Amino acid sequence: MSWFQKKSPEPAAEGPKTTPPARAAKGLKVSTILAEDTILFPSEGQEKSAVLQTLAAAVCGKAGIADWASFLAKVQEREQGISTTLDTGLSLPHARMDGIATILAGMAILKKPIPDPKQTDLTIRVMFLFFSPNKQEAFPLHLQLLRGVSSLFQAALIDQLTASSGPAAALELVKKLEA
Repeated sequence: MSWFQKKSPEPAAEGPKTTPPARAAKGLKVSTILAEDTILFPSEGQEKSAVLQTLAAAVCGKAGIADWASFLAKVQEREQGISTTLDTGLSLPHARMDGIATILAGMAILKKPIPDPKQTDLTIRVMFLFFSPNKQEAFPLHLQLLRGVSSLFQAALIDQLTASSGPAAALELVKKLEA
């Protein structure tokens, strides 16, 4: 059985053990995996695929990964199944990748929203792309990041990000909210 296949649930001896969402998200700060050179402000008029391509190239370039196209292909394959755009205007494309040891992330802030091609009633205002290691022990962190980003990037922050003056200001907004 592969590590990602579901196992039969084992009976809980003391009842379910859960971590409250606020506590779970506290272990990983989004601002620690972003860098100014992976926060982009794409020009107006680009489609989601073009923004995603530019963002994947920037994230992989920062990590020293020459074959960014394979990372992009993995995200595009995942995006074919179901869109990752939320009604807040956040698009959260992501993929688990072989060959990396840590989470790689970047963000595109769109001054003018673009429609999501799979859900035309939703617009994308901020795209947060990340790649996580394709290892069993990294999967909880992958889920924690999904939960943390979707909780953090609510309408108020997205409004502030789209009004921000550049990557440094955008990163400072995220840091301030996480403090």
